[in-house]
Amino acid sequence: MIHPTALVDESAIIHESAVIGPYAIVGPRVTIGARSIVDAHVVIKGPTVIGEDNHIHQFASIGDAPQDHRFDEADPTSLVIGDRNSIREYVSIHRAIVAEENVTRIGDDNMLMAYAHVGHNCIIGNHVVIVNCANLAGHVKVDDYAILSGFAAVHQFCRIGAYCMVGIQSKVTQDIPPFVLYAESEPRSINAIGLKRRGFSADEVRNIRRAFKTIYRKGYSAEDMLAELDVQAQASEGASRMRDFIKASARGIAR
Repeated sequence: MIHPTALVDESAIIHESAVIGPYAIVGPRVTIGARSIVDAHVVIKGPTVIGEDNHIHQFASIGDAPQDHRFDEADPTSLVIGDRNSIREYVSIHRAIVAEENVTRIGDDNMLMAYAHVGHNCIIGNHVVIVNCANLAGHVKVDDYAILSGFAAVHQFCRIGAYCMVGIQSKVTQDIPPFVLYAESEPRSINAIGLKRRGFSADEVRNIRRAFKTIYRKGYSAEDMLAELDVQAQASEGASRMRDFIKASARGIAR
């Protein structure tokens, strides 16, 4: 299943059911799991672990050195990619520098569209969509089911909450709480359509909308806002998740 024109380092661990296309380059310290497909001209550098049933399309660059002057090739860092991810043309994903867990991590069931970039030490959850030409700087966290639209740019150390929708060409410089629709570089509403598509009940959508208004529309101080969210969290898991996200935010939430 390895094309004769592909260059695969003898130390790479390739599952017998994986497919390596023509002119692909797979370097040392790379592991590729069952049924994963690596198309033509893909370059994969290690240390990188790629799980099962992934499809990496032509010309993607996976596991290259991060764009950070502090990086040293001897650093004990890596890239880990889970299962069932679709990584499209010209996507670049860099391995980590020595920081946090020393790893860049991509979860399961994600789609990274053409020309997207995932910088060093990023942590991507599951069922995330990163649309064409969106860019994540280093140390960014993207939680499950978030969607980043085309040309969105996320500042280093920011976190995108679960079920968020980040609009086209938006710049993100602070954390975005779960469930928020963030457009034209500011929080606009909740991602109501996305929540309904994911099976959230009408009651829970209303609770999440109420929590959003508490955060962004009532003019509360930070202390009073969190106190009100504490009350709402007793009846709403969504409000509880938004409250916990805000309390854990290191950069502060987008305003």
